[in-house]
Amino acid sequence: MRPITTALILCLLSCSGSGRIGALHDPALELHDLAKDAKGPNDLFVSYTAAGPVRWSQEWPWKLDLSGVAWDKNNTATVITPRHVVMAAHYIRPAGQDLVFHDRTGRRHARTVEKVVKLTDRGLRCDVAIGLLDRPLPPEIRRYPLPKARDDYQSLLVGATALVTEQKRKLYFHQIRNMGPNWLHFQFDDRLSPERRKSLISGDSGHPSFLLSKGELLLLETHTGGGPGSGPFYGEPELQQKMREVVSDLDPKYTFRTVEVDQRTLDDAATGRKSIPAPPVRKPSPQAQPQPRQPAPGPAEPRKPRPRVVRPPNS
Repeated sequence: MRPITTALILCLLSCSGSGRIGALHDPALELHDLAKDAKGPNDLFVSYTAAGPVRWSQEWPWKLDLSGVAWDKNNTATVITPRHVVMAAHYIRPAGQDLVFHDRTGRRHARTVEKVVKLTDRGLRCDVAIGLLDRPLPPEIRRYPLPKARDDYQSLLVGATALVTEQKRKLYFHQIRNMGPNWLHFQFDDRLSPERRKSLISGDSGHPSFLLSKGELLLLETHTGGGPGSGPFYGEPELQQKMREVVSDLDPKYTFRTVEVDQRTLDDAATGRKSIPAPPVRKPSPQAQPQPRQPAPGPAEPRKPRPRVVRPPNS
């Protein structure tokens, strides 16, 4: 009898009887602890080719399942249902192009983009596009849920550790700096060593970042801005509603899942907020300080005649 491989065990653990992808990661795993304790390189792959099988790194990145990201080109896409992917609207993979995914055994799965819808075309100002694949992906390819929609994330998630990806197929860890309607900004986490963070550049657009909650990677944003990074926040109720409409229009047989952010992640955020310095208070310059109002001048006094000097004659 042949021994059961690690990849097969992972597959059995990650698939329920109905074929629905469940939790794969250790529920006790926390991103900040992983970032702090990680040893070795940040690379996802030991070797990568879009044309055939790949070898995933067996170092610490193996603890995180990134099979649902198309790593074959810089303008990547992230799986949210077996037939739907999300991309940066300003950096899409157009209809007719292939997306290449690799499962955890390294096997290649290619799908063709059939149609792309930008949310700006549906009335929502947001850097998100949803693509429809020509046929469903198998359950071996991860599909990522979104954070369950709620309105108070700005007070809950600032300070949380996020897993950040980029075009060279490496993993990094940044910290949520601030949030607003349909967007969030990251900052570098000074508690971590410098090799665990990266300044995002052109070509990183559309790459995803994640939270880890209840043993699942939750899609947090896809990069729009550089530096520490920024992008649309996928836990926003308005954004999720518009995404559901587009997903249903493209193929109503599928919809994306949402997962509540667990208490471990909220506790990580609360601890992280203490490490974020308050924005400096700008003091007005002396020139800008208001001057006391002077009383309005009264009527001018009549001009006094200048005294006339009289000199004696012949002096």
